[in-house]
Amino acid sequence: MSETNTKPIRTIAFMMGATMLSKVLGLVREMMLASAYGAGNSVAEAFSGALSVPSTFFDILFSAAILGCFIPVYNSFKGNTEEADAFAGLFFNIISLLTGVLALAGILFAEPLIHLVTPGLEDPALAITIVRILFPMIIFTGMAYTLVGIMQSKGRFLLPALISSISNLGVIIYFLFLNRFFDIYGLAVAYVFSWFIQFLTLAIPLIKNGFRFRASFTLKNPYLRTAMRMVPPIMIGSWLSPMTILIGKHFSSYFNGVATFNYANQTYIMIAGILVYSICNYVFPALSRLADEGNEQQFITTIQSGVKCVMFLIIPCMFAVMVLGQEIVAILYLRGEYTAKNAYDTAMALQIIAIAMPAYGILEIGNRVFYAQKKTLYPMLASGVGVLVLLAFSAFCVRGLSMGLPAVAAAVAASQAAGALLLMIAIFKKNKELFTGAFGLDIVKIVGSGFLSCVLMAFVHRWLDSNPFEAGVLHNLAVCVITFLCGGIVYLLSIKIVKVQIAFKKGKEQA
Repeated sequence: MSETNTKPIRTIAFMMGATMLSKVLGLVREMMLASAYGAGNSVAEAFSGALSVPSTFFDILFSAAILGCFIPVYNSFKGNTEEADAFAGLFFNIISLLTGVLALAGILFAEPLIHLVTPGLEDPALAITIVRILFPMIIFTGMAYTLVGIMQSKGRFLLPALISSISNLGVIIYFLFLNRFFDIYGLAVAYVFSWFIQFLTLAIPLIKNGFRFRASFTLKNPYLRTAMRMVPPIMIGSWLSPMTILIGKHFSSYFNGVATFNYANQTYIMIAGILVYSICNYVFPALSRLADEGNEQQFITTIQSGVKCVMFLIIPCMFAVMVLGQEIVAILYLRGEYTAKNAYDTAMALQIIAIAMPAYGILEIGNRVFYAQKKTLYPMLASGVGVLVLLAFSAFCVRGLSMGLPAVAAAVAASQAAGALLLMIAIFKKNKELFTGAFGLDIVKIVGSGFLSCVLMAFVHRWLDSNPFEAGVLHNLAVCVITFLCGGIVYLLSIKIVKVQIAFKKGKEQA
């Protein structure tokens, strides 16, 4: 095996630990929300529908565009920190202004937005009021995302990976100490305040390290123009994930399943995010620098390492979720106002969506490959195809055939698979040196090892034979640990036996 650089492995491990902490706290937040308000009732449906509106519209217009445009341009300054920071400050100001305009528009047009996103709500008036409280949240979100790009470009990955922990912890503290005194409106205020604290968590360390925020709004900066030209295609290229939430909740509202779909999709995103985001966020600045330098060989090597790392982690976890979905949902949500029927429906949707985990990984790392090269067409096409598949599949099955939540979940999985397939074809077309025989063989070995572990997990799970919706948390937890441990041991032994090379290779150009 080639010599490896341990620094990237350690950095990714720390980032993954920080991301895992954030996702775990996010799960705790969702558990508390489910316990306090349940699913299927008017309050839970209204809050779940309202919460998705500002965050999803931010994701559609700004989320990927901020990092996808900012990081490649910031890393093109070739060590000129002063000029790079001046561009960063200007970019921050423009994003703050635009998100402020969007927040104001969201408050003014809250009623038609709610009717568009969740037309089947029992209490749309409650959702309208909540969404007006929540919309200022996107101002702090845009500010925080820009500061994440600055820190990642400066080689500081740990704190950006931790900031979601801050916002999640803020909501958890609200549930622990304040929820009993306030109604659902207080919870909405807690979300907004938590995002403000998240922004401060990044801003204060940057200021202490010499970064200065200046009131500049000039549009004549050539670097800003370069970044802004990349916005429309990158924005469209990021639509699949937020449109999944909007379209999924839209069709789920027809059978009172908005909250149930939300819990299934959020659990899926949290699990997949822990496995994918740390690797993708680590390699993106490195890919941007290598593409700018024209270092094609190291660029290809970094892509190969990133893809193999993502697949190595996500394949066994996909099979684990498919086998243990009911136990996972029962552990997380089955308490308080959340009933066994709610948990069963959520688990069924989660197990179906989990099939798309490898596609999710390909989409995340594939988009970054093209954005690092300042190529935006194929991510845009992949996202567009995925959204069309999601919309057509959901409309046909839910409105045409009157099918329920499993159809929406299947539409989500199909849409991500379609987008990932198109993106893989595009990557092969533009980077033919990527798909070597050794690389392809390693992917086959990973998938084969994962399937072998799945067979064993299914056997162990069947042998343990329990009803997760009647068993307690400790029993379900024991089933998950025993089953996954058996499958994990077989998976790692198989990976070792077939000699899959996973690590980032050492090279002086590698970040």
